Amino acid sequence: MYDRIFAGALLLLSGLIVWAALKLDVPFQYEPLGPKAFPVILGVILAITSVWLLIKPSKNDWHPSKEVLGKILAGLVLMTIYAALFEHAGFIVATFIVGGVFSWLFGEKPIRAGVYALVMSVVSYFLLSSLLQLNVPSGTWWAGVF
Repeated sequence: MYDRIFAGALLLLSGLIVWAALKLDVPFQYEPLGPKAFPVILGVILAITSVWLLIKPSKNDWHPSKEVLGKILAGLVLMTIYAALFEHAGFIVATFIVGGVFSWLFGEKPIRAGVYALVMSVVSYFLLSSLLQLNVPSGTWWAGVF
């Protein structure tokens, strides 16, 4: 039963992803596929796998406990906070906060969770910005500082 509920939510999410991607309006095409292709492809793959899960769910009789449901809800709240902080606080700060809380939420000690989140956020920022040459926000709150 939970597989079908999850698959229905993912199917709805895949539709929203494709709809949002098709709404992207780019004045000129700077690469052969354009910025719409990747989210549309991901949305279609997500829709196909969601339909498969709706048709043929797992035979597993697992039911989430209150603790698991609480962690899932906390994860949803954290990802909403991440989306809200991402542009203003910047990639490093937002990823550090959310990564640290996620690590702590799933059993890591607070100090180790913070160290892991700091290393992960700084390394991934430089990999994304330098190696992949993506525009990763450094944060509008820090515009005058750096």
